[in-house]
Amino acid sequence: MHELSIAQEILSITKASLPSPDAKVISIKVKIGHLSGVLVDSLKFSFEAITAQTEFENVNLEVIEVPIKIRCNECFKESILPEPIFLCPECNSFNVQLLEGRELEILEIEIEDHKEEI
Repeated sequence: MHELSIAQEILSITKASLPSPDAKVISIKVKIGHLSGVLVDSLKFSFEAITAQTEFENVNLEVIEVPIKIRCNECFKESILPEPIFLCPECNSFNVQLLEGRELEILEIEIEDHKEEI
């Protein structure tokens, strides 16, 4: 269950990225590729478990799942693959280049704005 360590790292990076220690985080948006090996449900469960009863409880962990995308080096078509079988669906060539699907990154950390309205 490496999702727990990934959730801990997301939290650690978030804490290190805050402009001040008292900044309130509202949401964290992450991008996870199909080939990253991360189980999204397990990641969300782990994140909720480690943030319970902390200042990060109720922070929304938004996950954008990225499918496997390839470009065929024979017919130059780009395709989304439902499974990690690297075969061009247009021309059946195995000569393909992986474009997307390995992502594991934090895209955005939303924090509460403390500006008072006049």
